[in-house]
Amino acid sequence: METTVNTECISAQLSWLSQRIDNLLNKNFTEFLPLPFPGEDTPYGKLIAEHNFGEADRVMLNLAFAATFKPSVLNPLLVHFRDPEKKSRFGGIFREEYGQFYPTVRTAIFLLAADDEEQIDYYLCYFNRKNKLFTSNLLLTHSPEGCQTFSDQQIIFNDQFISTILHGEAPSLDGDAGFPAKRGKRTHTMKDVILDAKTVADLAKLHRFARNMKQLWSLPDSARYRQNFIGIFSGDPGTGKSHTAEAIGNELNLPVYKVNFAQMVSKYIGETEKNLERVFDRFSGQPSILFFDEAESIFSKRIEVKDSHDKHSNNEQSFLLQKIEEYNGIVILATNVQNLSQYFDKAFQRRIRQIVTFSFPEYLERVRLWENALAPPFAYAEGLVDRLAKNYQFSGGSIYNIISEGVIEALDKQTTVLTFELLEQALMDEFKKTGRKYEVCTDEMVMQNPVRRYGQGYEDRRNF
Repeated sequence: METTVNTECISAQLSWLSQRIDNLLNKNFTEFLPLPFPGEDTPYGKLIAEHNFGEADRVMLNLAFAATFKPSVLNPLLVHFRDPEKKSRFGGIFREEYGQFYPTVRTAIFLLAADDEEQIDYYLCYFNRKNKLFTSNLLLTHSPEGCQTFSDQQIIFNDQFISTILHGEAPSLDGDAGFPAKRGKRTHTMKDVILDAKTVADLAKLHRFARNMKQLWSLPDSARYRQNFIGIFSGDPGTGKSHTAEAIGNELNLPVYKVNFAQMVSKYIGETEKNLERVFDRFSGQPSILFFDEAESIFSKRIEVKDSHDKHSNNEQSFLLQKIEEYNGIVILATNVQNLSQYFDKAFQRRIRQIVTFSFPEYLERVRLWENALAPPFAYAEGLVDRLAKNYQFSGGSIYNIISEGVIEALDKQTTVLTFELLEQALMDEFKKTGRKYEVCTDEMVMQNPVRRYGQGYEDRRNF
């Protein structure tokens, strides 16, 4: 039913567009033609409400819809396309090989302002690269050869949003090549995450903000309140920081986008800031979670300026703090470092709403982690789970790695029963990766020598 209602809604928008084009080409500028408002219960109506798009934005969207869903609506413009005077008024691009008219920003301005010079000037300023239609990635632009102005760029409806418009599905905001953020796993929820009771309790604050985020943004005086939630997930590698962020997102229908620092940071002056701006502008105001792993590498302290490199580094930090302050949404920063005062800038620390510590799993949690890691048709040899959980200090990430290797071994040996002998090499490899000696270590032994669990250098990561 919803799809039918939404299709009718979009048809109404395109019918309005067709009539508006006809009126303008026939110089019927006086007839009042109200733009139909999409129903609030339709996916398109919900999208409009989420972004708070005004009438001008909706006209631009309708134009992009037409080129994607029903290009014939724009055919009347082709009749006049070869007239230089008319072409300069309504812009657009004609490609003979496709026999199709492609709208530009100038085409939208023509639909809105007709021949009103004052209105034309207004919309030339209104539609720019910072307009939410473009920063949200709903509309893309393409510069034809020789194009010098933004108003003559082709506007393209981003096909990643087609399912959003038609069916209300969450858009994939990471689809374009080279974009430094990719969507995380979409299957597991908090029922699949194993954490200690304190960590679960601490996550309630983030849950509460995420549940009420859209309602907060829609308040009449929303600007009076903090529009974002900046949280830090702190803990040793493999303790579930990334896994938990994805689970919260999946549970609340908020896509989680993981930022790739390697693609963000550039040696060229100004490029890192541009990459940061792309990410924050695209996701600001979007119901989603932005996840930064190894956050200390980019959210670190500003340093004393000794050369141009130090100055450039501090400029990046200042820009980042500004973008964090302006950002509307949820940002989760994951770090293995737990000594925040040593690594994070004080100005940044003031912007943090919550720090959630992910502790190394104790015996009972490790039992559950081992049990959950293996699925039918595979099974453990009798008593193996208890032996592994009691005698070996592994986080959830390491357990996942060991079982993944164990299943390959089992397949190779044509068995469905995982024995200690079958897993032992994977155990040894995981100890080696974490820089620890392969040996039996119970929780009681950890109390005497924590290095056996956490590895060398753990003292530097503790001490909040």
